[in-house]
Amino acid sequence: MMKRILSIAIIASIFIAGLGAQANVEPFSIASPRMAALGGAHAASVNGVDAIFENPAGFASDKSEISVSSIVLSPSGPIFDIVGLLLEGGDAISGLPNLFDEQGRLYVNAGIMGPLAFAYAGKGLGFGIYNKSSVLLNASSIFSVKYSVSEEILLTGGYAYRLPLPKKQILDLGLMAKGFIRANMGKTASLSELIDLMSDPAAILGSPMSMTTSLGFDAGLIWDYDNLISLGLVMRDTYSPAMISSYDNFTEFMDNPGSGTQKWSIVRPDLALGLAYKPRFEFLSLIGAQALLLLDYVDIIDLFSVLPRNPVLNVRLGLELQLLDILSLRAGINDALPAAGFGIDLQAFTFSLAMYGKELGKEPGARPLFNMTAGFEFRY
Repeated sequence: MMKRILSIAIIASIFIAGLGAQANVEPFSIASPRMAALGGAHAASVNGVDAIFENPAGFASDKSEISVSSIVLSPSGPIFDIVGLLLEGGDAISGLPNLFDEQGRLYVNAGIMGPLAFAYAGKGLGFGIYNKSSVLLNASSIFSVKYSVSEEILLTGGYAYRLPLPKKQILDLGLMAKGFIRANMGKTASLSELIDLMSDPAAILGSPMSMTTSLGFDAGLIWDYDNLISLGLVMRDTYSPAMISSYDNFTEFMDNPGSGTQKWSIVRPDLALGLAYKPRFEFLSLIGAQALLLLDYVDIIDLFSVLPRNPVLNVRLGLELQLLDILSLRAGINDALPAAGFGIDLQAFTFSLAMYGKELGKEPGARPLFNMTAGFEFRY
């Protein structure tokens, strides 16, 4: 029965994803130190409100969690070079040319998740509302620098049903509706034009602007045996159409929001298969520790695209060691690059830190990126 359910789910997911073969809208992605340290989201992992971004089947968990708020910072790129430049008293704007790599490229992203991060998950129910702000510079050369400033708000809610099976087995089925609004301003310019623009931040309001509105759903299942081993299958953004309204500038949008040029697209779907294993070793119990091993293969749909990424980049690994319900040590692999981090539960809030790699190219090592994320999360 389990094999039949998995086969039907995979075939149906691939068929639905085929409707969005021309998808070019990026999904709303959470800035989570825990998930970043574990190599990304995992289909079989059940960890409170993180189920909203991992697998809605996790809402059926016996344990419930509520998130009141969070502040998560997520800088990417030559972070230490930028910090060193500022500490030396240099000008970040005039120092931009020194940050380009040997191939004349530069990627810098500064993101803030929250403070809006209210969510609940457990006992079959899950819902949440989040906001995220980000600034991006992505240069392929000094003559082609893409910059953008964006603000996003996500609203989501779903339900999961638990189906008991014989011999200590459980099957959870989850479905979650989701919608987001994304405002984005930016364009591609030369480095000299960008420096002139940054000297007068108000001029950014004259950049082309777009408003993206999307409404769709996620679907997933998690099979568990004796709380020891779990198998998860999830289709994030199974079908999420999006309407993009484009404006010449911010003033045009404010004067007449209905005057924009509109087109329809699809949020890029993500079909993922994951395995979670909770080893039961006596020595772990003696020191008050719990371990979690995670293995996933994500973005399966990309394998059928015209120019797919190297399949190795779709493998995710994660290891979490929890000590006395206070300290969590984490490590992982994502995009064939290492990740590591920790979390400290101080009851009033949790502080987490993660450092991880991300591959911007389609082959391992083509354009690796250094990232760091740190956050204060108020979860109970």
